[in-house]
Amino acid sequence: MTEAILVSGILLMLPIVWASFGEAICEQAGVLNIGVEGVMLAGAFGSAVVLREFGGPWLALWASIPLGAAVGCVLGWFYVIRGTDQIVTGILFNFLMLGLTTVLYEKYLTGVAQSAGVFDPVAIPLLSDIPLIGPALFDQNVIVYLATLAAPLLFLLMRRTWFGLHARAVGERPEAADVSGVGVSGVRFAAVVFACVLSSIGGATLVVTQSGQFTIGITSGQGFIALAVVVLARWNPLLVLPAAAVFGMTQAFQFQAQSAGFASSVPFEAWALLPYVATIAVVVASKRAQYPAGCGIHYPSPAGHRGLTQQLLEPLRRVAPARFS
Repeated sequence: MTEAILVSGILLMLPIVWASFGEAICEQAGVLNIGVEGVMLAGAFGSAVVLREFGGPWLALWASIPLGAAVGCVLGWFYVIRGTDQIVTGILFNFLMLGLTTVLYEKYLTGVAQSAGVFDPVAIPLLSDIPLIGPALFDQNVIVYLATLAAPLLFLLMRRTWFGLHARAVGERPEAADVSGVGVSGVRFAAVVFACVLSSIGGATLVVTQSGQFTIGITSGQGFIALAVVVLARWNPLLVLPAAAVFGMTQAFQFQAQSAGFASSVPFEAWALLPYVATIAVVVASKRAQYPAGCGIHYPSPAGHRGLTQQLLEPLRRVAPARFS
C-alpha cells in the first residue's frame, strides 16, 4: 500500500506543481493571481479538445502553452493595465472559466468518444529497481522528469537573471524599481503571462497524465491548493516539489483508504476531505510567511498609456534589442 501511495502521489501532484511554479513567479512579481484555477481549467479543456481531434499527448500538452499565454494576456490586462482588484477579478475569472468549459463540454464533448491517450511511464534503468522509492521516482511519465528539471531552472531564472531580479524588485518595492528605470507594468505583465503558461500546463497534465479526458470541474480546487503550496514553499521553486508532494500523497491516500482494513469503515467522503484539510493546516502553519510587500497592490504607470506600451516592450527589448528598440 505504501508503494502505491507513493507512485500515485507523485503522479497526482503534477498539476499542483506546475500551477505552483506559475503562481510563485506571479506573486514574486507583485501579482496575486487567484484565477489560477480558471487558467488550469482552460489548459485542461484545450488539451482535451486537441487530444480528441488530433491524438497524441505531446500535441495536447503543447497546445496548452499558447492557450495559457492568451489567458495570461487577458488577466494581465485586468490586473496590470486596468488595475482591477486582483482577488475579485481572479474569483470571477474562475467562475467564468468553470461556466465556459461546462457549456463547451456539453456542446462539443458530451456523447463524443474521447481519446484516452496519455503519457506512459518511462523507467530509468537501475534507479527504477530501488525498493519503494524506485517505482515512485524513477518509473514515472516524462512530465514528472520535466517538472523535476523545471524546478532548478525556474530557481535560476528568478535568482540569477535580469528578469528574476526585476520581477522580485517590482514585487517588493515597485516605486523604487520605477525610479531605477525598471518598467513595473511591463515586468508584471510578462510575469502574469509566463505564470499562466505554467498553470495551463498544470491543467493539461490532468488530461495527458491521468484520465485522457476532460470532465466538468476537473481541477477540483487544485488551483487553490497551489496557492497554499506557494506559501508553504516560501515562493521557492525548489521547495515546490516536496510541498506539492504532501498534497499528492493525501490525494493518493484517499483512493487507497477504502482498501485498507482499518479505514474501510470510514465513508469515502471523509477521506476526500483530506487534501483540503491539509490546505487549511498549511495556511495556519504558514501564518508567519511574508508575501512580497507589493503583492496584490496595483502600481499605476506614471507615464500613462504611452509609457506603458514602452514598459510592456522592455522584456522583449532586452532579449532582442535591435528589433524592439
